[in-house]
Order: sequence, then structure tokens, then C-alpha cells
Amino acid sequence: MLASASFAEGYDRKDFKYRSYKPNTTIGFYTGKTCDYINIDHIVSLKDAYESGAAYWSTSKKKIFARDKSNHVPSCRGVNRSKGSEGPSNFLRRSNDGKGLDYEIVRFCDYVEKYYEVKVKYGLSFQSNKRRPFESCGITLG
Repeated sequence: MLASASFAEGYDRKDFKYRSYKPNTTIGFYTGKTCDYINIDHIVSLKDAYESGAAYWSTSKKKIFARDKSNHVPSCRGVNRSKGSEGPSNFLRRSNDGKGLDYEIVRFCDYVEKYYEVKVKYGLSFQSNKRRPFESCGITLG
């Protein structure tokens, strides 16, 4: 537990050298709706990656990860801000928490599948992830 706390303290988004780019759509991946303002979301956030293994990567590998379009989706700004650096279980909870968020995630299992694929591709740990969201989408964590 202490190791993950020190990771969180050492995390710096700038270490990944990521610059966003303009999406080629106005439809949000998670909601399937047109967004007033859209941006690129990392399915596996940079912080999540850092805390699940990327802390040990070289700067060049962090940069590759941050720019890997298989880990990007267009997202409505409010949804992206609400998701933040969370993984599947907390993202789903936040979308259903009744605190005035005006969206419904309609592609949750698509998101979970992409999240899983990215973590496997980069050898990132699932240790801090709850199994339930994966199992509800037909994915068994080892």
C-alpha cells in the first residue's frame, strides 16, 4: 500500500510528454451524443498507467503510451472531467451518482474492453481494479 502512495506523489503528467489534438468528430465515445465541446480522453489515464506500472518506464515509453491512439477516444468535456483518472468501477459510479451529471454511459462494455486491451498491451497491473465491471462485460481478470 505504501508503494502505491509514493507512486501517486511522484506522478507528473508532464513526464508523459502528451499534447492533445483535435478530434475529428463531435460525437462522444462514452455517451454516443453530440458534444458542445469535445476533447481526447485516455481510456487508461496517464495517472492510472503510472500507478499500475508505468512509473518504471523510460521517458520514451511513457511518451509512446501517451500518444498511442488505441488508448484515445473522443469525449465530451464534462464526461472526461468527471471520469478524471479513474478506472472502470469509479467511472461507472460517478456517472450514476445522482450529483447532477447529465450523461449516461451507453458504451460501458466497449470502454471496459478497450481499457483491458490497453492494460494488457502495455503489461500494466490490474491490482487496483475491481473485478466486477470486467466480469459484467465478460472479461475475466487473471
